[in-house]
Amino acid sequence: MGESVKPVGQMRVLDQSRLWPAIAIPGVLMIVMIVVGVLFDVVSWMVLVFGAGPIIIAVTRSRNAVFADDLGLLVRDRSGLRRSYSWAEIERMGWVDMGMWGISLAVYPRGGPYDVPGPNASTNVGRIWRLGRRRSINPVPELLKTHGIKGLSDQ
Repeated sequence: MGESVKPVGQMRVLDQSRLWPAIAIPGVLMIVMIVVGVLFDVVSWMVLVFGAGPIIIAVTRSRNAVFADDLGLLVRDRSGLRRSYSWAEIERMGWVDMGMWGISLAVYPRGGPYDVPGPNASTNVGRIWRLGRRRSINPVPELLKTHGIKGLSDQ
């Protein structure tokens, strides 16, 4: 995979995975279903499978985070900290909601109209597992303005 890199200048956390709510909510539901199943002698295996799925995904993505420094975006995952895109390579970017799978930072790199990824096709550079926005302050709009990058809704 990619080699680990060192941040340059001030590193800002754009978002990172939160493990405890992703485990606590399905875990509590699974415990309730097990208790109800034992008391009434009825076990719903599908509920247990759907409860175990989010816990497994949350554990596998527990270290995921997206950072920004003076040079560009840094993504941390199981393979370490790696550089994704420099600010000069990005035309548009923003968060995309992926439903029960969390959120992802969609980046539209500069290039020709038929490049993939390129200005007409995005790439997801960091998948974050979270149940709700952790911070009320979103640092992405300020970064976009500072580096002259358009948001996802900008034309």
